[in-house]
Amino acid sequence: MIDLSVFRKQEFARRDANLKYITPQTLIEQSFNNKNLHITYVLTHVGICGGTKIIFEHVNYLCRYKHKVTLVAHFDKPTWFPLDPKVQYVKVPFTQELTMGITECDLIVATYWREIAECIARNIAPVVYFEQGDYHLFAWNKVSEKEKDHIYKQLQLPVFIYTVSKGAANQLKKIFNREATIIHNGINDRIFYASDRDSQQRRNIVITTIGSEHNTFKGIQGIKEAITKLNDRDYHIQFNWITPDQPKEKMGYVYVNPRQGKIGELLRKSDIYIANSSYESFSLPVLEAMACGCAVITTKNKGVIEYAVDQVNCLMINMDDPDDIVEKVIRLVNDKKLKQHLIDEGLKTADKFSWRNIIPKLIDYYRTIARYRVVIDKEKV
Repeated sequence: MIDLSVFRKQEFARRDANLKYITPQTLIEQSFNNKNLHITYVLTHVGICGGTKIIFEHVNYLCRYKHKVTLVAHFDKPTWFPLDPKVQYVKVPFTQELTMGITECDLIVATYWREIAECIARNIAPVVYFEQGDYHLFAWNKVSEKEKDHIYKQLQLPVFIYTVSKGAANQLKKIFNREATIIHNGINDRIFYASDRDSQQRRNIVITTIGSEHNTFKGIQGIKEAITKLNDRDYHIQFNWITPDQPKEKMGYVYVNPRQGKIGELLRKSDIYIANSSYESFSLPVLEAMACGCAVITTKNKGVIEYAVDQVNCLMINMDDPDDIVEKVIRLVNDKKLKQHLIDEGLKTADKFSWRNIIPKLIDYYRTIARYRVVIDKEKV
């Protein structure tokens, strides 16, 4: 079995050495009347995370709109997310460069900065970089100088970049001096929807969160501290913790990598959803919680402010402040009118971000890109 950490180091070194030979993509506009597109997504990984989930949602909805989609990855086809049977999945051996799995198509989507240069070097189709946010946007000061140089060069190569929020777009402009089109993430309203319920019949207050404690920016430890304090004050909290991996220290009811339908079910049975991230590019789970009828408590990170408004559809908490979480939970427990107001407004907010509203915008954007063809070296003037 391959050691992924060793592979990534070797891959970075190889690509860093090749980067000086790759120039920004040159494109020329052409007439394009093909109603159905062929879109190739190049995936750095296919493991369980919010970013991969968004890509797979794109893929499934694009197939429903009669477009052809190919996924290219080094890994086995994932089973944790139900991909449309029409999706073409190409597994590239680790002994080959990932982008060798790309064949003729109308456009290529590089889904992480690692893949941008290699996608462009294939000279097959226009490349669009899909930025979903990570440490290179929100913890740039902690990135090594060598990696900064590499990432910066990668981000200068594509003609087209799109991202999920104004916060992410602002970071792209600030750090990399790149403009980006904003196409929001969406909610699968077949899974995340509200149902009638009477939480007053329950003795316990059900609080749910989603995130891995291994990703410290998610702030799971602070939520756990707040739950402990609430239970010490006899508030009878039932804590549901949904996580993509096994936690080091379990607390409450832990659900490791549940199916999407189960997540929706758990959210519908919850009174309050807590998000304690120090940064997010969009924070889709908060919207999914709103769609399921939860009252939301969240930090004021760059991603969530795309749609969340304090005192309107959520209560906002200070960063790294478990006591503030406790205070906001108690406020919602004692103020039923406020809680219902947040739920009602949250439902309205979530409805604006249904995939049925988002995907047509994505398709229009892809059509714009597909009008271009690549100018290879011998054609440059």
